[in-house]
Amino acid sequence: MKFFKTSVFENDCYIKKIIKLEFFMKKIIFVLILAIVSILVCTSLWAGGGREKNLPGIYNGVIPAADCPGIAVVAILNDKGEYKITYQYIDRSVEVVTFTGTFTYNGKTGLLTLNGGNLPSYYKADKKGLTQLDMEGNKITGNLAKNYILRKVPFSG
Repeated sequence: MKFFKTSVFENDCYIKKIIKLEFFMKKIIFVLILAIVSILVCTSLWAGGGREKNLPGIYNGVIPAADCPGIAVVAILNDKGEYKITYQYIDRSVEVVTFTGTFTYNGKTGLLTLNGGNLPSYYKADKKGLTQLDMEGNKITGNLAKNYILRKVPFSG
């Protein structure tokens, strides 16, 4: 009988150690999951709250105009959240109009907002480039809608 009680006692200690080890492992797994989720949240907030690493660059295109062949547009976005955008009427001797300011980018919606100018300030960023939106931030529709895209200028430097 004494042997049996000792074995049960040893088994009981062994079970307690296993339970403690399982509890410790659950704590470690919880902390790791918490760390991974924190990193993912911070990364998505950074991408959604300001700038994306592929967004900065030079974009150009010709957008429609009512009284001339079009308006040449060049937009420069830097990695500090600043922009410079120029508009020049084609076949007209009107001087170049330039706006500068800061931009914000929502990585979830792809909405690029130019702050500081008084011309169209909303663009949708995607693989095609920057698509100009109307003054309320809605997609431009109609026959000329495809002409409101500014394409990113490839850089080989």
